[in-house]
Amino acid sequence: MNRPVSEFAPANDNIIAETERWQAETRAPFVAAQPERRDPFVTQALKWPIKPLYTPADLDAVGFDYLKDVGFPGEYPYTRSTRPNGHRSGFWTMTQVTGFGKGEDWAKRARFMLDQGLSGLILEYDLATTNGYDSDDPMVEGEVGRAGMALDSLEDLENAFDLPFDKLKYLMSVCNAPQPVNLAMIIAALEKKGVDPKDFVLHIVNGILIEYTCVGRYIYPPEHGLRIATDAIEYIIRNHPNWAPLSIISAQLQPAKANPVQEIAFSLAICCAYIDATLERGLDIDTVAPYLNHFVVNVDMDFFEGICKLRAFRKCWARLMKERYGATRPEALKIRLMTSPTTIALTLQQPLNNIGRLAIMATACALGGAGENMTTPLHDEAHSLPAEEAIRVGAALQHIVAHETGVAETIDPLAGSYYVETLTKQMEDAAFAEMEKIFAMGGAVKAIETGYFQRALGREQYERNKDLEEGRRKWVGVNHLVLPEEKREIEIFRLNDEMEEQQVEKVRALRARRDQPAVDAALDKVREAARNGDNLVPVCLDAVKLYATHGELCNAMRDVFGVHTPDSQLAGV
Repeated sequence: MNRPVSEFAPANDNIIAETERWQAETRAPFVAAQPERRDPFVTQALKWPIKPLYTPADLDAVGFDYLKDVGFPGEYPYTRSTRPNGHRSGFWTMTQVTGFGKGEDWAKRARFMLDQGLSGLILEYDLATTNGYDSDDPMVEGEVGRAGMALDSLEDLENAFDLPFDKLKYLMSVCNAPQPVNLAMIIAALEKKGVDPKDFVLHIVNGILIEYTCVGRYIYPPEHGLRIATDAIEYIIRNHPNWAPLSIISAQLQPAKANPVQEIAFSLAICCAYIDATLERGLDIDTVAPYLNHFVVNVDMDFFEGICKLRAFRKCWARLMKERYGATRPEALKIRLMTSPTTIALTLQQPLNNIGRLAIMATACALGGAGENMTTPLHDEAHSLPAEEAIRVGAALQHIVAHETGVAETIDPLAGSYYVETLTKQMEDAAFAEMEKIFAMGGAVKAIETGYFQRALGREQYERNKDLEEGRRKWVGVNHLVLPEEKREIEIFRLNDEMEEQQVEKVRALRARRDQPAVDAALDKVREAARNGDNLVPVCLDAVKLYATHGELCNAMRDVFGVHTPDSQLAGV
């Protein structure tokens, strides 16, 4: 039977009295002689006060109840883990992000990464691709293959998928605004390679609403962005049930300086917009929720803030699905997390220090439950695309955390910590209060259109940057222990200067040899589907098999949807 904490009030009264005695008799005289090194002590992002000591009385103060607030692994509310045995039965899937150059360049790097003991890859596309342009468009000159792989046609993915699929357990494809096009190309490329989709786990990000909030790689107005994202979600649920059609990248909110409460609340509210749009297609919540519960969450250098954020995320999702939508299926109540140390903690200065930072943050990810996947950024990412040496170090780092630290030997090892449980409960309560505020204004799309999210993030950016500039937060190599003339003795990866020219020539040659009338007819069908509200994935699939290019398909949708101009929504940010 679950006994409320209030029954233990007499014992906690005694603890409070003893804490006050310790403060007066023991701590206060010591602090008078040796003053504290900081005033006040607060968490890095939330700036919540950190007490010198936490006791069972602090749990009473936040209304903590063990079975209600923590429970057991694999059972509601899943605070401790969605897995009954944590990571004792198997570690998380170890992944890394990669993407640059042409398809064949990416395939070569991907094979190297798999040889380093990784079993999952995250494929990033360049700015031309994510913004819906072909490599020969004058708009993207100088950006082709720089910040990710160039994807102009099915031909590029045919080259990119020259992989040992027996080693690759998991692939995440990071493309938001033109997702029906990207998904169609992946499906067609797998067919060309003879890979059975049932034997391959694909996870598309498809998180366009985050782009309007803080990233900026959008094409169409938000209502149309949500519509085409929902097309991809519906298509996968109905045709590829072992794939994941959405990922909410709360990790993109963190570089925009969202605090942990905003990360949880904003990203869950955004996910509700996808859920509502998908439910309107005739699907039910117990079917939809398991497909939309993939969240990518970063952990920063505030060790305990990061751990508690992961625990609070699991509980908040379970509560939201149960209380707001009435979900009953366990799989609908279990959030799937991909965790990662954050890149914003990495410094250009003294880059080898980043290895220590990554190890600390990866350990926090593991202590917080890690999730189904963990990806580690690499210590040289502030300088360039990762070099092979950094990839080896990053892959080894995950194995060190998994095999050498013991943090995965028991489930949720920090559960029961007075500080951890207090902070987790405070985050949960604050996140729900923020979500109610967002729902009251009409939901996430309305919060984007009115600029609410952007204004909130702008305030956080100002305050966090001021903390660094005024020295309240120390960042080694940046505003603390700064070296005047630093030597950066690390391997720097350099792109082939001829790569962009080669990619441009490649897409032009493709257009010259394909069946242009057939392509034109296929593009007309894309426009017709966009106008009529039909699902765009099947018509895009027909078009990409004819080697219609990425930019042509995105332009066909531009003809119908127009483009997003954020000036009005950002007024007053």
